[in-house]
Amino acid sequence: MSKPQKDAELAEFKDRLATAHDHRVAERMELARGEYVQALAFAEQHFGPDSTQVDEVCLELALFYATVKEPESELAVLERRVRIRKAKAGIPQIVDALQDVAECHKLQDRPDEAESTYREALDLCDETIETHHAPLRMTLLYFGMFLNDRERHEDAITFLGRGLDACKLTAEVPTLTAARIAMHLGEALLRGGRPADAQVLIDAATPVVTHRGQAGNTAFGKILYYLGNYHQREDRFVEAARAYDLAILQTRNSRHINFRNMAYIQQASAANELKRGRTSQAEQRLKLAVNFLRRSQEEHHPDLLSVKQDLVNIYIPAKQYAKAEPILEEMVAASEHPDFDDEKAKERYLNNLGFVQVHLEEFPKAEANLRRALLSAGEDQGCYVIKNLGLMYQKMGYAAEAIREYRKALPLFETHFSKDHPVAEFIRNALAELENHTS
Repeated sequence: MSKPQKDAELAEFKDRLATAHDHRVAERMELARGEYVQALAFAEQHFGPDSTQVDEVCLELALFYATVKEPESELAVLERRVRIRKAKAGIPQIVDALQDVAECHKLQDRPDEAESTYREALDLCDETIETHHAPLRMTLLYFGMFLNDRERHEDAITFLGRGLDACKLTAEVPTLTAARIAMHLGEALLRGGRPADAQVLIDAATPVVTHRGQAGNTAFGKILYYLGNYHQREDRFVEAARAYDLAILQTRNSRHINFRNMAYIQQASAANELKRGRTSQAEQRLKLAVNFLRRSQEEHHPDLLSVKQDLVNIYIPAKQYAKAEPILEEMVAASEHPDFDDEKAKERYLNNLGFVQVHLEEFPKAEANLRRALLSAGEDQGCYVIKNLGLMYQKMGYAAEAIREYRKALPLFETHFSKDHPVAEFIRNALAELENHTS
């Protein structure tokens, strides 16, 4: 074959592949499929079934099949790449192709096949051969991440530790690959119960992986979130705040924002702000968490209701009842969804709503919601609800009715909690005041 002819065929091949790629990116999937099939047939005819061009098309086809949810076809073309490389390429190229197959197995929920493929790739690498070092490090990294995802943290520590050793660090500042390995090793150590060791690694790696030149990474955001939780448990609230802020930046700047993760980080950060006495900042973070969760969850989802409850827990002690009321109304409405089955939570939402409406002097609404709450009363027999009915009647000036409800609530608190429970003491004081006025 003459050089001009070969160059022309390569140019036509590249053009076909580029056209297929453009169709895929523009979501013209059937047009993309046709172009990919033609590009593959062209490559087989003009360059051979084991050519690098066929290898290239197979990788593009794998991305296409992943997009259109055709897992068997995706795996088939990735395995074909392995066969091509075993026939014609070196160890680094084979290991690279095996990594793709392992990731495919992992994403398609075939953990045993994924693990055996990772181990096959590792077995091909020889640590005494320098050209094997790069694929060895990457395979150890991906395998360690896989093991963390499977919650096999001790195994992850072993393989990620090997990966960090394979980086042969000679400077204090790690390379990007070493920093990535260190982050995931830190994750394994955190979740494996060795947080102090984890912190050392994560602190060293964070400046590298969070550098402005690097794209955000959801996985690193999750790891920094775990680190923030560790600092918060140890009452290192400033360090926790820094870790949470970095986690938010990593998650927000990633290619595909995970809104649920953003909400979790904001909720944890809000708890940290409360421990620092920064109530306004906590409130704003919880509002952000609500907005993030609404992008991915329905109103009755436990995660969304949990964040709203955290907001209510700020508003009620601060006597900001007007702020609490609309949120509680949303929570009560959510509890009416057919898939919501937590009667205890439903009682709490109705009771809290009735309580704030008592203080807002919306007495008909308050009574209706408190009576509804009693229908969902749990083991404590609705003692908080009954107490709030007493409070409502007391604020309305109906002393006899208030005394009746308080007298029902008091023995329930003493039975289900204790005689010196703060609410029991409140009821006794209220009864004493009411009975003195009526005697």
